[in-house]
Amino acid sequence: MKEDQELKSLKRGLRAITLINQTGSMTISELSRSLSLPRTTAERVLMTLLSEGFVERDAQTKRYFLTARVRALSHGFGDESWIAHVATPMLFETTRAIGWPLCIATSMGEYMSLRVTSDPVTSLRLHRRHIGTQIAMSIGSSGIVHLAFLGAEERRIMLRMLHESTDPDQIYAHDEARVNFAIVEARSKGYSFGLDYGRERSVAVPIMAHGHITAVLLMVFMAAGLSNEQVVSDYVPRLMDMARNIERLAFEAETAPVPD
Repeated sequence: MKEDQELKSLKRGLRAITLINQTGSMTISELSRSLSLPRTTAERVLMTLLSEGFVERDAQTKRYFLTARVRALSHGFGDESWIAHVATPMLFETTRAIGWPLCIATSMGEYMSLRVTSDPVTSLRLHRRHIGTQIAMSIGSSGIVHLAFLGAEERRIMLRMLHESTDPDQIYAHDEARVNFAIVEARSKGYSFGLDYGRERSVAVPIMAHGHITAVLLMVFMAAGLSNEQVVSDYVPRLMDMARNIERLAFEAETAPVPD
């Protein structure tokens, strides 16, 4: 393509998204230096991305973060690909072996959204979940694990957003001590049962990609059928192994050297 046919503003926006994705967050000054742009130009780039919903700004730190809308751009490509071709067969095979349904959830705003569930292959009489089911981040095991493995600054912003939420399902977000304790426990142990202690419960472990949390693997079970202690001894190690296998098959290949 000839240089005069290129849209420089579009290229700047795409480069800004790439840089923010790599660093986690950026200020106007940092973007200006990274792209060798005047500060006013860098500000216009970020304001445009903000108005279109691709970034959000933290008022305290004046840093810009990518939003879930950026992830939506790849849902038809890599994001769906690893879930469909790597994770889903593992989930269904394992559920046939252990009986309990497994799910993969990813963050979507202040919720965790189910991307796949092996409910259809279990004969247990559990509440049936479906793809797209949303779980309040401050209560479920998947949300606590997601929060635990976020970067510190991202976690602080997300917790503040949950605290300010008007959704009654986010009620636990107002009990900062309880949520923070659950987050510390999840980060230390590598799993969480969340804060929902009803008849149906779940346990979750993180799925990481290049050092960043990309999804959560969880198992749903009945409290009357399994104690938390049984889940930790008999199922959590298996879930952790599954998560590591998913990471290896889905993400390590992306950075593996190409043979000569």
